[in-house]
Amino acid sequence: MNGGNGTTGRAPFDRDAVGILVVAVLLALPLWCVWVPPMPDYPAHLASYYLISTGAKAPAVSSFYSIQWAFIPNLAGEILVPLLSHLVGLDIAAKLFITAGVAMWVAGPAFIHRALFGRIGVMPLFAAMFAYNANFTWGFLNYYFAMGAAFVVFAAWIATDGRRTGRQLLGFTLAVTAIYFSHLFATATLLLLLACYEFGGLLQTWSWREGMRRGVSVAIPFVPAVFAFLFLKPRGEGGGVAFNLLDRALDRLEAALQLSYDHPSYVLLALLAILFAAGIWRGWIGVHRRMILPLIALALAAAFAPEWAMGGWGVDLRLPAVLGALLFAAAEFRLEDSARRALAVGASLILVCNAVILTSDWVSYDDGIAEFRSAARSLKPRLKLLTVLDGDSIGFRSDQPYWHMAEYAIIDPGAFTPLLFTTRDQHVVRLNPAYRSIAAASAQQGSPPDIDELNDLAARQIDQDEDIRNVFPYLMGFQCHYDMAVVIHLDGPRAGIPPMLRLRREGRIFSLYDILPDASCGKR
Repeated sequence: MNGGNGTTGRAPFDRDAVGILVVAVLLALPLWCVWVPPMPDYPAHLASYYLISTGAKAPAVSSFYSIQWAFIPNLAGEILVPLLSHLVGLDIAAKLFITAGVAMWVAGPAFIHRALFGRIGVMPLFAAMFAYNANFTWGFLNYYFAMGAAFVVFAAWIATDGRRTGRQLLGFTLAVTAIYFSHLFATATLLLLLACYEFGGLLQTWSWREGMRRGVSVAIPFVPAVFAFLFLKPRGEGGGVAFNLLDRALDRLEAALQLSYDHPSYVLLALLAILFAAGIWRGWIGVHRRMILPLIALALAAAFAPEWAMGGWGVDLRLPAVLGALLFAAAEFRLEDSARRALAVGASLILVCNAVILTSDWVSYDDGIAEFRSAARSLKPRLKLLTVLDGDSIGFRSDQPYWHMAEYAIIDPGAFTPLLFTTRDQHVVRLNPAYRSIAAASAQQGSPPDIDELNDLAARQIDQDEDIRNVFPYLMGFQCHYDMAVVIHLDGPRAGIPPMLRLRREGRIFSLYDILPDASCGKR
């Protein structure tokens, strides 16, 4: 294992910076090759940014939504994108925000490697492959951005090891506080990394005085974040923890590296694992000894993280990519220059292929989403839209990229949808009281119903359908509350249409149906 913060053989910083910039641009390029990235959560985020940028004062949406700022640890995009949107427009501002996240996922591990070994070698190219992960493809934008920033802060912490001044601790405190308000889980991950890194240093030179010094230095930057979490964070109704360790084991593995939504790259993951294991076995790869403890702690956290926590879903998807990126950032090749150059060429070609695959996949969604946004603009304002999935037509294809497609109609013409992110302790966009009973109240209720369930929902019949009882209770008697259904059917054979729906417009991957009230609506 390599030790010490070696400083020999340092490459010129400008060349390192150019290399990092090229990789970051390459991996961000798919964002700029499509109109909108087909991330499942992206339309809901974009609609939220629109409401925040306008203060939800537009007449079409003001009766549905309002903005209530609070000390919520989930505000990265909510602050940055609306500010940028006044300069460059909403769509470009959102893409710039995601691009910054990609850049930090590339640069952060590279800077960590540089801080550990005194140079940026080949390993950061392999670490950059984990920038495409489940958090990115799902559109967990605030976490993705905040974790990228946490990488950069961790690199700065390592670089200042043993010579941190009071002014630098103040800078770290401000950075940690900013990351906290960007996303809570990224802050917790950064705390784990810093604490384990400092404890690893303490094991080399054990003394109570040194232990106190290191402990205090880690604690100080997190004091404002802990205070904000304990005393300022709004308390939500959602809670509890669910692990589902065995059922979710494959999902954790898949989350580490995805070349498009729901398409993990098993082959690339296997090749990276074989490369790393063989390199350790043959002595071609050395891991910095100060990073052994952080990597062990991170691996345990990734293996045992819950699926649900504090009302949020997908907690177990957060850490596998972080572990993959840091594993390569914390190691270096012990090979001849010719071998390292060959590995650099191979890694660069893989990164190019990854970007091409993602671009190709995203382009395939572009026409359908563009068609819906065009159709939405022709609708009158203040409609209440309900997204419905035609499971028979969709078949085994992924439907999640379309779950929030109706949220584009909030931006234009100004509509209401039940799946916009409005939970009290996680978002600043709030539903006005009159509409809370017909909207999803938590992440557990954050998916659309299937068209086969509409008749039971209309009749308020739960029977044995657990989805209606647990996921869609707010849709009971939907025909009395909603104006239009956005039915996602893609291009397969379609299921039968319930009688309360009347076709208004048929698209390539969706159709718009007017929802017809029935006699039960007049009795309410």
